[in-house]
Amino acid sequence: MRSRRLSFVAGWAAVGLLAVAGFATFGTPDADPDDVQAQAAAASIGHTAGAYAGLSFALLGEEAAVAVTAQSTDDSETATLAQDTADDVSTGETAGSGTIASPTSGWLSEVEVRALVELYFEPTDVNRAVRIAWCESRFDPNSVDMKTGGVGLFNHLPQYWDERATNAGFPGVDATDAEASTAAAAWEVYDGAGWEIFNCR
Repeated sequence: MRSRRLSFVAGWAAVGLLAVAGFATFGTPDADPDDVQAQAAAASIGHTAGAYAGLSFALLGEEAAVAVTAQSTDDSETATLAQDTADDVSTGETAGSGTIASPTSGWLSEVEVRALVELYFEPTDVNRAVRIAWCESRFDPNSVDMKTGGVGLFNHLPQYWDERATNAGFPGVDATDAEASTAAAAWEVYDGAGWEIFNCR
């Protein structure tokens, strides 16, 4: 039990260090394109490592609960149920709650989103577009707004997506494609209805 506590402390320390490194990554707003690519890669690695750490804590917490249940009873039926639950946890499934989320999400880092936005938006509009992307999707290209049905990084409504994607030079591309979503948003801002298309402004 002591080793499990130490592993939790070590894990949280690692997550804390990753968070500090992540904040340090965003410290240079006027970097050249090579630096932006390197920072994007580093941020993605940090994001993925954090996701793995979170999943590990979830799994370790479930395993600890299963171990306590198995040790606190001599009833073979309950022990068998505990073992079955442990097997589900090891395969990433929990009874009654579907599957545990994948450790690798599709979320982009701010550096990655900013690099995309800089390709399609005017320099004076980059910060505004990045803020809108965060507000609309939390930088998740796969996001879906349950109220409006908006999809993607900039939450384009399905009924407008095909036209916007074609106008932006991405015909037939899915709305969850981050670059296509960004290009379509920029096209709509400069050649369409303007900033008013977004819920967040």
